[in-house]
Amino acid sequence: MSQSPAEQPTSPAAPSMVEFTATDFRRCLGEFVTGVTVITTVSPDGTPYGLTANSFSSVSLDPPLILWSLRLNATNFKIYSTAETFAVNILAEDQIEISNRFAKSGPGRFEGVAVTRGGDGVPLIDGAVAQLECRREFSYPGGDHVVFVGRVLRVRNTDRKPLALRSGAYMIVHPHAPLLSSETDESNIATLKAVHAARPVIDELGHEMDRSIGLAVWGNFGPTMIWWWEGTRPLRTRLRCGLVVSLLESATGSVFAAFAPSVVTAPFIDEELAAAAKRGDPLRFSSRSEFAAWLEKVRKTGFAASYNLTDPGITDDPVNSVSVPVFDAEGEIVLAVTMMDNADTFGESDPAIERLMAVADKLSQRLGYRKDRPAATR
Repeated sequence: MSQSPAEQPTSPAAPSMVEFTATDFRRCLGEFVTGVTVITTVSPDGTPYGLTANSFSSVSLDPPLILWSLRLNATNFKIYSTAETFAVNILAEDQIEISNRFAKSGPGRFEGVAVTRGGDGVPLIDGAVAQLECRREFSYPGGDHVVFVGRVLRVRNTDRKPLALRSGAYMIVHPHAPLLSSETDESNIATLKAVHAARPVIDELGHEMDRSIGLAVWGNFGPTMIWWWEGTRPLRTRLRCGLVVSLLESATGSVFAAFAPSVVTAPFIDEELAAAAKRGDPLRFSSRSEFAAWLEKVRKTGFAASYNLTDPGITDDPVNSVSVPVFDAEGEIVLAVTMMDNADTFGESDPAIERLMAVADKLSQRLGYRKDRPAATR
């Protein structure tokens, strides 16, 4: 039986298309993530030329053709429009400086850049992910650009990771990590899923925030660090995978103490208190009730922080750290993600903390966690 118009399901209205400015158009194009290349060639007198471009694209496998485009008012347009051969150097993730260098006009771009000469004398940038030596086949007008189509003559590939670009910002790329499938709901499977999903996200967050970031799980001996990302300003620490951290003294431990079931954490807390009392060591919290009040604050804010932490066995200088939980579909904590930096450069109002919490929330959602569901029993 056919449905009446009132009974038929309706699809959401598509967003309306609007007129746009040049800025709108540029912003829209910037959302397309591309690789980053340096197009190199050589003039008849042997002078090398290079420029950064992300307009590179494949055209055909048989014959092997590629294309790239160049602005009509580009400084070296005449050189490239008459060059018979050129090379496409696909840059690696650690070649941002090279990308920036060849994006600027002026002489001296090749100074200090290691190159190898190709078959036609065209410079090939060492360390690139891949290189394609090409012969210019066709040129086509394209508005304020000219599109060059090249026939690929020779290629070189490596197993390095490429550099990427989106909306004018450099990015790293990693394989999309699908969640591990399982016929069971065992906690170790949930943790494996979480680690599988979190690793590339942690790497990307480290690049973005340029902070040291650790990933922890609940191990046989308590909160255990299983992965570290070092920023460009490495901390004077002896951080290592397999490090078991304190429940009472560390931000990572506090997150597990706040969100993991107390039946699991209580024995470890008691053992830590007893060991400290036996050694006569001062603790951050003078009593169980004081620690309980702190854990309630962690649950309320959604993160734990440790400021001016020093430990002769781990840190040489005062370090600040902030840790956030990651939950699975059952509302159980499966990971703690911790951001660290020197105490004088990383404070409680740092915007990186908000970004850290957003990343943890997104990971939890990907694992099936819903905030509107009852929290797991602690």
